[in-house]
Amino acid sequence: MKTKLVLFSICIAILSMGATAKIKDGKAMTGNSLTEFGKYTIVNSEAPMVYDNKVLETYELTYENVGTPVRIGILCEDEKKCKTFIVRTEEFEIEYACRNNIFGVKKIEPRFQQLPKEEMELKLDKVSYYSQRVICQNKKSQDDLLGLIACYFPDLVKDEYQASF
Repeated sequence: MKTKLVLFSICIAILSMGATAKIKDGKAMTGNSLTEFGKYTIVNSEAPMVYDNKVLETYELTYENVGTPVRIGILCEDEKKCKTFIVRTEEFEIEYACRNNIFGVKKIEPRFQQLPKEEMELKLDKVSYYSQRVICQNKKSQDDLLGLIACYFPDLVKDEYQASF
């Protein structure tokens, strides 16, 4: 738990100092995930996610040591509530959500699910999952939340499955 707290503190410091640009206007946001996945880059995706006949604001997250990009679709169902981030690769999917200013991971809701639940359960690192249920408890910008996802997402995948990414 102490290691996770240190990792979180470092990630927040990197986000506040190391993110080189906001994602708006076609620019990329970059940083270091502090994981084996390495440095990350987040850009607007050219292929948006679609849910319930709505085109979602979609980003592409790439890591320097991973060949497959991660797509992040953002759904805002109620302006008063925070957003839902659908995080998906060809092999893995998870959801990050912000509710009442608490941001953390949760298992993907069946309405968003595209991959078999049993397959996700096998690949999900349960210790990391439970430690990420609450990542932060104060309001953050969308770019900050995307940066947190980039830093925390790699830990959700069990080590033996990371090679397939």
